[in-house]
Amino acid sequence: MIMKSLPIYIAHGAGAGHENSFLTCLRCALSDQTKQVVYPVTFSYMAEQERTGKKRPPPRFQSLVPEFEQLVKNEDACVVAGKSMGGRVATQITHLPNVKAVICFGFPFYPPGKPEKHRLSFLEELKKPCLIIQGTRDQLGSFDWVSQQTLPDNIEILWIEGADHDFKTLKKLNKNIDDTILELAMHVKTWLKLNT
Repeated sequence: MIMKSLPIYIAHGAGAGHENSFLTCLRCALSDQTKQVVYPVTFSYMAEQERTGKKRPPPRFQSLVPEFEQLVKNEDACVVAGKSMGGRVATQITHLPNVKAVICFGFPFYPPGKPEKHRLSFLEELKKPCLIIQGTRDQLGSFDWVSQQTLPDNIEILWIEGADHDFKTLKKLNKNIDDTILELAMHVKTWLKLNT
């Protein structure tokens, strides 16, 4: 069976762009597993940071949403995704008719150590199926805290045992980052087959 063409647009997190080795490897693994084109989404502040070598904080969150929208507007159908902050931005464009699903790698449910400042409101208006892949040791959304929340029915959370926010796992699990990235990509492939 030939999978329909659903390119994946994946945005980076707040601090590291697509030159980051995790994202480079993840894009390759996703492309290999899903047989879809995977486009990196680089927000303009990060492009400027990479050009000048000067670290810059992200601009106001709301200004990133139209940037992502603009990049996917000419696709007939696509999947939007992101690492951490990039995933949070991706959740805000599911109202577009051509966006068929959203995938978040390490959703930043709250700032480190501040669950009272949670970001659950970003998940309330999702119009499409959403997969959140989260490490059980993620400091921006721990297993214990997230498991106690009530999330919309169109969100599925998949837990990676022993992984932190960057999907690095505990030494005792004998898993290197390449193993984990392959696991992420295989989960995405299976989930997309069922949900798009």
